[in-house]
Amino acid sequence: MQTDANYLIYGPEVETVAPDEHVTFDELSRTMQHITRHMATRYRHAYRPVHAKSHGVLVGTLDVLPDLPEQLAQGLFGRVGSYPVIMRFSTNPGDLLADNVSSPRGLAIKILNVEGPKVSNHSEGTTQDFVCINANAFTAPDPKGFLEQIKTFDTNLDTPEGVKHAVSVAARATNAVLKAVNLPSATLEGIGASATHILGESFSTVAPLRYGNYVAKVGFAPGSENLKELTGKSVDLGADYNALEEIIKQLFRHETAVWDVKVQLALVPDDPSAEEKDKDFPIEAADKKWPEDKSPWQTVARITVAPQNTYSDARQLFVDERLSFSPWHALEAHRPLGGIMRSRLKAYEEAIKYRAQRNDRVRSEPSDISEVPA
Repeated sequence: MQTDANYLIYGPEVETVAPDEHVTFDELSRTMQHITRHMATRYRHAYRPVHAKSHGVLVGTLDVLPDLPEQLAQGLFGRVGSYPVIMRFSTNPGDLLADNVSSPRGLAIKILNVEGPKVSNHSEGTTQDFVCINANAFTAPDPKGFLEQIKTFDTNLDTPEGVKHAVSVAARATNAVLKAVNLPSATLEGIGASATHILGESFSTVAPLRYGNYVAKVGFAPGSENLKELTGKSVDLGADYNALEEIIKQLFRHETAVWDVKVQLALVPDDPSAEEKDKDFPIEAADKKWPEDKSPWQTVARITVAPQNTYSDARQLFVDERLSFSPWHALEAHRPLGGIMRSRLKAYEEAIKYRAQRNDRVRSEPSDISEVPA
C-alpha cells in the first residue's frame, strides 16, 4: 500500500491539451452524428451513436463506506451518505445487434441528489454520472485514435449482421488461442470477447478523472457472492436475440445483488519529464492500464440492488429515450481528465440533443428515483 505522499495531487497542470485537439473533437462529433442519423434512417428512430442497445436498467442505493482514509474520502465519497442510483447495462455498437455479436460491454451509472459545485456544462444538475466499460484501459490512446475507431464503426454500419456475427465468432476463437499462449490481442478483445455473464463483469471509467484533491479511475466490481459466482461464467448468447436482457431479468426476479465501488489512485510519476506513454499513470495516454501492484483498487462505497423488473417496457423507454449519461454530468470534484474525456464533451452533448429532437422527447435528469418507472 502506498503512502499518501505518493499520490498525484490534482491541479490543471496534470492535463496536457494539444493545440489542435478542437479540430479532432469537431470531426468526432460529426462522425457520431452521422452514425446516429444513419441509424435513424434505418430504424426510423434515433439511438445513441455508441452503446445503443441496453440490456437491463436497475435502480438501487449507493452507500459510502465509513472511516475512509483522507485520500479516499474525496468528492462524492467525502462523507458517509446514501444516494439513489440508476444502472444501465449495454454493449458498445451504435446499431442494435444480436447479443451473440461480441462487443465490449458498458455500464452507465447515474447517482441522484448529489450536492456540490458541478462542472460548467452541468451547473444546474443534481446528478453524477460514471460511464464505464468492462476494461481498465481505453482502446485508443488519444482523441485522434478514438476518432479513427468511431470512423471504423461508421464505415461498417451497413455490414450485414450475419457477417459481423461470423467475424466475432472467428475472432473469439483466435483470441482464445492467443490467450492460451499468453498473447491476448487488444484488438480482438473488442470483437472476440468471450461469451460470459454480463453481471459477473467488472467495469471502470478506463480514463481518469479528478478525485477531489487527487486523480483516479473509478470502477464497479461484483461484491456479493451471487455476482462473483458469475465472473467468467460462460453463457449461451445464441439462445435469444436479447439473451443478455433475459439473464439479467432472471437474477433479479428473486435475488439482491451488491457491487463494490472502487477507485484506483494515480501516483506521482518517477520521471515527470517522461512522455505520457512511458508513465505508469498517464493522464493523456488512455490506452495504458495503470499498474495495480503499485496502486491497487480500493473500495469506497457499495451499491445494493433489490429484486425488480429490470427491463419493463416503461423503464426501458424512460432510460433509453429520456435519460442521457455522460462523464461530463459531474461534480467539479470529479471533473473528467485527459484527451479522451475532453473529446466526449461536445460529441456526447450533440448526440443527446439530436436524439431528443429526432424522437420528439423531453430530456430528463431525475431528482427522485420514483421518476424511474417500475
